[in-house]
Amino acid sequence: MSVITKSLHSCYQCSYKVPMAEEIRSKKKFPKWPFVILAMVAIIGGTAYYFYNEYIAGFRWKPVLQRQLKELVLRSSDSLYHIEYSDFDLNVTTGNATLYDFRLIPDTAVYEKLIRLKKAPDNIFILSVKKLSIKNVGARKAYREKILNIDDIIIDKPNLTIISKRFGFNDTVKVGKPKTPYQIMKKVFKQLKIDSVSLKDISLNYIDKNKPVTRQTQLQHIDIDISDVLIDSLSGSDPSRFYYTKGVNVTVHDYHITTPDGLYNAMVKKIYFSMADRNIILDRVSLTPKYSRDDFYKETGKTGDIFTLKFKKIDIDDIDLQDLLRAQDLYAGTMNINGADVQIYTNNAFKGKKTSKIGMDPQQSLQRVALDMRLKRINIKNAKIVYSETDATTKATGEILFTHTNGYILNVTNDDDQKRRNPYMRAVINTQFMDAAPLNVNFKFNLAAKDGAFNYSGELGKFDGTKLDKLVKPLAMVHVQSADIEKLDFNVDASNYSGKGDVKFYYNNLKIQLLKKVEGKSELQKQGLISALANNLILESNNPDKKGVFRSGPVDLKREPDLSFFSFLYKALLDGIKPSVGYDKKTETKVNVAIVKVSNLLNTIKTFQQDRKQRREERKKERQAKRDSLNKIKTDKGN
Repeated sequence: MSVITKSLHSCYQCSYKVPMAEEIRSKKKFPKWPFVILAMVAIIGGTAYYFYNEYIAGFRWKPVLQRQLKELVLRSSDSLYHIEYSDFDLNVTTGNATLYDFRLIPDTAVYEKLIRLKKAPDNIFILSVKKLSIKNVGARKAYREKILNIDDIIIDKPNLTIISKRFGFNDTVKVGKPKTPYQIMKKVFKQLKIDSVSLKDISLNYIDKNKPVTRQTQLQHIDIDISDVLIDSLSGSDPSRFYYTKGVNVTVHDYHITTPDGLYNAMVKKIYFSMADRNIILDRVSLTPKYSRDDFYKETGKTGDIFTLKFKKIDIDDIDLQDLLRAQDLYAGTMNINGADVQIYTNNAFKGKKTSKIGMDPQQSLQRVALDMRLKRINIKNAKIVYSETDATTKATGEILFTHTNGYILNVTNDDDQKRRNPYMRAVINTQFMDAAPLNVNFKFNLAAKDGAFNYSGELGKFDGTKLDKLVKPLAMVHVQSADIEKLDFNVDASNYSGKGDVKFYYNNLKIQLLKKVEGKSELQKQGLISALANNLILESNNPDKKGVFRSGPVDLKREPDLSFFSFLYKALLDGIKPSVGYDKKTETKVNVAIVKVSNLLNTIKTFQQDRKQRREERKKERQAKRDSLNKIKTDKGN
């Protein structure tokens, strides 16, 4: 039994161990070729997919998308525009497309037909681009669902020409509603969405055919950014969108032109225009003469003002964009002018042809601006204004200085309808006169008055009157030795032809020195005796006087045709100041006669003194000659 049992046990062990060993060996030797085959299939499939998308699918989808794009442009423009390009690359995998030598071209035959049908737009666009990049185009979705989604369109250095010709039929109410962009494109796409459109460094040529003479303006270095373009069945009625966009920003860099008369250079460092914010911002604006002062007058051959204008910043808010873009009408809420530096110069010593200033006052010049304007308000902050005038007699230049100027102007317009509603433009200005005294001035301009009627009134505060020397010394040949000015109130009704009103001049301790121009001498010469007579016998040193009597100064000045606006303002005030100091027109006539008599007397005395001195010199020379003759005779006898 033991033998049989051992044999059976040994056989059991053998029969058990053999299959376990085979199982282990079979697991260790499992074949790898299925994984290799799978990897090869994946590589081949991936490669095939890549090549399909890169080369086959692109060729499949490209003509479809090209056809759709061209059809969209034709439909959306009533066949007025079509697009052309030399090549169109499409990558279905990335959804990127690039057009080379892209052009948007208007069909002139279609344009003429639209004019005859009274359906032509006011502006025609011609666009050429070397390269136009479109990122992430949903080509399949566009084909299958008629929904065209694009992330970005980038256009570098495009050349854009805009031809503007306004048609009256676009201003009239038409029967029926025109087709919306969605109605035009819905047979091609039921939705078009573009996240952003960027046009960088544009060259713009604007041709204005709305006047008898065609005007052309060229701009360089313009950037345009358009955000969130959406055209579908609902976007047209979305109040948050402007022409189916959430916003359009336009930036113009280093804009500069020469004025049509060729006398000034106009420059703007940057112009920024935002449709979303409805505003325009202009940084560092300047208008400067092309010539020096002397050369400027030689160039024009005429008298007149020379302007130098500089502004740190100008911004205009609440703009009516549709009127601005379609009809070039500037209807807006507020214009803010910051850091203005205004210099106005006139040379009365220039012997050229005198130019008439009738109709040239600020409110009248506004009416001739080519751009129709309606601004509710202009705010002025921290401006500096300098008016300089060279006198014909003294050849010296007087100066009126206004610093720290702030204020506002209301109803700035040349729009006829607005002028019928409100014909008055008003200005309230607060400034520092001669950088020494507060000055508050109110203007009221009648925009409808043919004679340029306006009123100006205000108050000048306390200051040291010797500060007036910068003005009265070169222009009136008067040196203010002392004057404690307390206040100056004025109210003048003026026009192109005259100024009438009243001046109230409060002052103490007035003393002056009269001057005169002497041939051959650069400095003005003192008139001592005449000045003493003026101070002691003519001028009142105080107003009110010691008895408390106050002298008001009536203004009644005829305006010479060649007298500029700013020159007229201060000369009208001077006309009222003269009687305030006791130097009215009657006294002025007597003084002028007295000055002539005294001057003649002084000249006679001076001539007598010079003649007497000359006779003394002659007698002295005669006596010396006799002595010399006697001495010579004595010398000859001695020899």
